Amino acid sequence: RIGGLLMYGIPNMKLDKTVVQRRVDLMAAEGVTFVTRTEVGKNYPAERLLQEFDAAALCGGATKPRDLPAEGRSLKGIHFAMELLHSNTRNLLGGSLQDDDIVTISARGKDVIVIGGGDTGTDCVGTSLRHGCRSLVQFEILEHPPMERQADNPWPEWPKVYKLDYGQEEAIEVYGKDPRHFCIQPKRSVGDE
Repeated sequence: RIGGLLMYGIPNMKLDKTVVQRRVDLMAAEGVTFVTRTEVGKNYPAERLLQEFDAAALCGGATKPRDLPAEGRSLKGIHFAMELLHSNTRNLLGGSLQDDDIVTISARGKDVIVIGGGDTGTDCVGTSLRHGCRSLVQFEILEHPPMERQADNPWPEWPKVYKLDYGQEEAIEVYGKDPRHFCIQPKRSVGDE
């Protein structure tokens, strides 16, 4: 499907995929040609772009994850955020044979630890809750932010203050508390045999 991170990376509860598809359809109606499953420079020579098209827009994604080089990182059940979010959206859209390279990931009945914060961490919290996870915690590497803007963080800088986003609000409704634990740097993951 066309749309990259808008289609697969942002969960439906934040961006309904009909909105993305409507925009894709408008662009196609305006004459934009979409080519999928093609890597420019690998199975499509870059020089052909300008020979075959009036204009070309190369849109690179931001799907290379920031890995956590900790002992046990390769254990079963540890996934990058985009793997979970992509799998979830693909399943909500009904999947397809074209998507078979994506492993289905479910948090149903599992004890989930989300490592990291920001929008992506919040999306993983919200997605895990919707899957029906058994428990959920979120580890934030940074320290607990202050409740109010500090003197060394004046406007127009981004306010570095405590923020409760939709995922944490939903976790509070389900579990009675904010799932975040601050100032935590995971050192290793431990599994069974």
